[in-house]
Amino acid sequence: STATVEQPEVLTRENGVASEASTNGAESHESPAPDASAEVIQPRPAPPMDWKRFGAPLTVLMFLTVGLVLAIQFMPRPKPMQAGKTLDKIPATLGEWSLMQEYPMSEAAFNELKPDEYVARIYVNPSGEQADLSIIAGSHTGAFHNPQVCFRVQNWEFAENEAIALNVPEREPIQARFVRLISLDGMRREAVGIYFYSTPMGYRDDTSSARIFLLLARLTGMDQQRAYFVRFLKGASGDPE
Repeated sequence: STATVEQPEVLTRENGVASEASTNGAESHESPAPDASAEVIQPRPAPPMDWKRFGAPLTVLMFLTVGLVLAIQFMPRPKPMQAGKTLDKIPATLGEWSLMQEYPMSEAAFNELKPDEYVARIYVNPSGEQADLSIIAGSHTGAFHNPQVCFRVQNWEFAENEAIALNVPEREPIQARFVRLISLDGMRREAVGIYFYSTPMGYRDDTSSARIFLLLARLTGMDQQRAYFVRFLKGASGDPE
């Protein structure tokens, strides 16, 4: 007579049952062969950044930022827990850029952030180009919100969002972020911006670490217990000239 040997039942997606397969008392540890026909899908590489298109606006923003940082370095620093004014020392002229106007922070934003002080200005150059400067000074972590969230709330979409380093003479490099924005208001406006935080323990380009550094300065009793959020924003026409 011919003996019929039943094949062991294996786990499949259809039956959801697993059983141990043994031959002559030995367990089988064979795994199913890989499907040679399966395709490995590689992610598409990100397109390279078009620096030529926005080279001129970025250069302008870097020049303004470096000039501002140099001015900030000579500001009188407030003593711990004292509400000393420092932002009134921001110069009205930054190179060829001159102060055109100051504007108030919205009441809702002011009540939410409760900054120690702030500056919101529009600078203009001889060609008529305008740049928006915003600085918020705070001795508590709640004075600083993530600007990437704020940009989106204000109907801006990120086209570029890169970490950069600003080299200031005789100072440590400033860790900052460069952003290129496209408005979602139907007008397809474009802008470029640079922002960073100046904390008692150095420059940072992200909100979380800036808050941590400010908190550590408060806990350790450092002389400087105030941080600054600095942001330049400039319209971009797409023409590098």
